[in-house]
Amino acid sequence: MNIGFLGCSKIGARIVEALKENKDAVLYGCAAQDSKRAEEYKEKFGFKKFYNSYLELVQDPNIDLVYVSTLISSHYNDVKLCLENNKPCLVEKAFTINSKEAEELIKISKQKNLFLGEAIWTRYMPSRKMINEIISSGIIGDIYMLSANLSYKIDDQERLINKKMGGGIILDVGVYPINFAFMVLGTDYKEVKSSLIYRNHGVEETMIVNLFYKNGVVANLYSSMNGNSDRSGYIYGTNGYLKVDNINNPLEIKIYGKIDDTSNAMELKNRIHITEDVNGYEYQFYEAILAIKSHVNEPISMPHSETLKVMKLIDKIKSSSYLVNY
Repeated sequence: MNIGFLGCSKIGARIVEALKENKDAVLYGCAAQDSKRAEEYKEKFGFKKFYNSYLELVQDPNIDLVYVSTLISSHYNDVKLCLENNKPCLVEKAFTINSKEAEELIKISKQKNLFLGEAIWTRYMPSRKMINEIISSGIIGDIYMLSANLSYKIDDQERLINKKMGGGIILDVGVYPINFAFMVLGTDYKEVKSSLIYRNHGVEETMIVNLFYKNGVVANLYSSMNGNSDRSGYIYGTNGYLKVDNINNPLEIKIYGKIDDTSNAMELKNRIHITEDVNGYEYQFYEAILAIKSHVNEPISMPHSETLKVMKLIDKIKSSSYLVNY
C-alpha cells in the first residue's frame, strides 16, 4: 500500500522507521508547504517522490493512504482536502481543535465510506491489551481510582505556546492521560472538574482534570509544559495496584499486592517488560492498512465514537475549567 505523508514533520521520522519494517507499506510520496523541504525529506527518508503542494499529493491516484502530521490547527482543512479527493487518512493526535471539526470530518468519512483514523499510538499498542488483561484477571481487585501524568519542559516550542498553531498543553500532551483513563475506565464518566494554569503565553500550560465515574471511580489526570514528570500511570484496586511506566510509550507494567493477609503494606509482585515490533508507531498502520483492505472506515482500536468523546471532553475542559493566571 502506497503511503503519502502530508506534512514533513519531526514525528514523521519515527513513522518512517516503523513503516520501513512493514511489508505492506511503501514510502511513496511526501508534501510540505515548502516544496524544497519536501524534496529534502524525500531524499533523507527514501520516498519515491515529492510533491509541490498538498493538493498534488492527494490527487495522485497512486496514493492509497495519507498520513497527516501538520499543525493541529491545520488538521481540519488538511484532512478535509484528503477526504474530498477520496483519500483514506490517518491523522496525528489531537484529531482536531474541537469536536465540531471532528464531527464534520467523520461525517464526510462515513458518507464517502473512506477510512479515517486518529493516530494516537497508545491506543493501538500491545500494552493496552496487557493492562486490561491484568485488570480483568482480578489480581488487583476492584478499581477505585486512577492517576496519570505526562509533563515535559517544552514551553519554549512555538507550536506549543502559539494559540494560532493549536498551542496549549491539552491537545498536544494532555490527550495522553485522557486516553489512558478512557482505555482503562471507559468514557461513562458522570462529572468533570478541571483547572487550567496560564502563565506567559496566552495558552494553558498546565492541566489538572478529575473525572468522576458513575460507578464511583475517580481519575486524576495531570499535564504540564513547564517541567518533566515521571510520566506514570497508576491503577488502584482493592487488593493492589498497577504502575505503568511512561503512559506515552509504556515500557513496563509493575504489579503490587499486599505482603500478607494481615497487612496493608504493599510489595512488588511482578513486573512485565513491554517489547514492540519496531518503535510503537507501527501498530496504528497495521490497523489502518487492514481496515482499508477490509473496506472499513474507522480503526477498531480508536473508533470515531472514541475520538469524538475525547474531543468533547477537551471542549468541556476548555470551556468550564477553573482558570488560574500568573
